[in-house]
Amino acid sequence: MTTAPEILQASSANADQVANILADAFSDDPCMNWVIPHVALYPGFYRMLAHRLFLPSGMVFLDSEARAAAMWLPPGASMQFPMSAGQLWLVLRLVMHAGTGVLPRLQQSQEVMMRRHPREPHYYLHAIGVRSGSQGRGLGSALLKHVTRRCDEEAMPAYLESSSEINIPLYLRHGFEIQDAEPIGEGGPPLTFMWREPR
Repeated sequence: MTTAPEILQASSANADQVANILADAFSDDPCMNWVIPHVALYPGFYRMLAHRLFLPSGMVFLDSEARAAAMWLPPGASMQFPMSAGQLWLVLRLVMHAGTGVLPRLQQSQEVMMRRHPREPHYYLHAIGVRSGSQGRGLGSALLKHVTRRCDEEAMPAYLESSSEINIPLYLRHGFEIQDAEPIGEGGPPLTFMWREPR
């Protein structure tokens, strides 16, 4: 009998682990590859997001063996945060590797996500990922259940954008429903918007 994964709340001490897990998990993600076509920047990108936005909310989780991680925001939390030197350095490195043509993609993707983001209170799943060598072991499901259980207890909906069609069946199994889909930018792959009512 397989033991259920133990899910832990991450702290700032886990930021590198979380960033490396998500960088690995999203290394072949269609939307991520389109917006930031330089995979070597992914660890720094996720580390910046974890430190600046998600760890302060107390809603970053990983399994006890550091194979999977998820970053959520609670109801009412803002997705905005001030520009930092770290962000500017990431953008500069991206332009150095991919050229200035990548800047419209960054802007377009941000505009699509902000325009589509629901206004009513909800838990927001920004990113969830499992290391490529650990997929298919129930880690993604364990991470989802860890927060959707709280959603149900609080009678609070949840929202996510699926950046890969491969992951949609997983979200459907956990009660999310497809609302719509839209290219993440002009000529970009589809981003699927999904909503979950509490059970």
